[in-house]
Amino acid sequence: MKFFSLRVNRRPAGPRVLSFVLTGLLFASAAIQAQDLQVAAELPTQSELDTATAVSIANLAVIVQDGSLNTLDGRQVGVLNFLSALQQGNQNFLSVTQSGIDNAAIIRQIGDLNLAYLLQAGYENLIQLDQLGFGHQADVSQFGIQNSANIEQLGAAHKVDIYQSGNGLSTSVSQQGTSITTVVNQYN
Repeated sequence: MKFFSLRVNRRPAGPRVLSFVLTGLLFASAAIQAQDLQVAAELPTQSELDTATAVSIANLAVIVQDGSLNTLDGRQVGVLNFLSALQQGNQNFLSVTQSGIDNAAIIRQIGDLNLAYLLQAGYENLIQLDQLGFGHQADVSQFGIQNSANIEQLGAAHKVDIYQSGNGLSTSVSQQGTSITTVVNQYN
């Protein structure tokens, strides 16, 4: 297992942290962390076959962080998994785990104190998450084939909890205003 860590410090606001675990063959990640006009970029590409772990091929992560104390923890195991994440603001947290083939997560967190835990395992699953505002929380887990979750949270302090297990399941949640909670559980 390979561990990629990028830590950028800006004085006096503090660190922004990005960590990503990549295993296997032909993976790539791109990370840009910016504050004001100070930009640090890291574009590592590694190629290795490690027979002691599950084989991962051609996974891709593109991450942009702008602000202070934003954190992303990502893990991709499998083939052709994709992560695109934008964190803009302060103290946003994102944890993404993808396992399987051709899963995608497209995330925007703009504002402060937004939190998301995302898990996908299977084949061709998709999570699209927009958290715009302050103090939103999202917990999304998908297992199976061709499931999708589309979440939009605008305003402040919304919560969404989605669990999908099966094939071809779809959920769309749009929350605007303040302090709305939605829970979705689907099985087939």
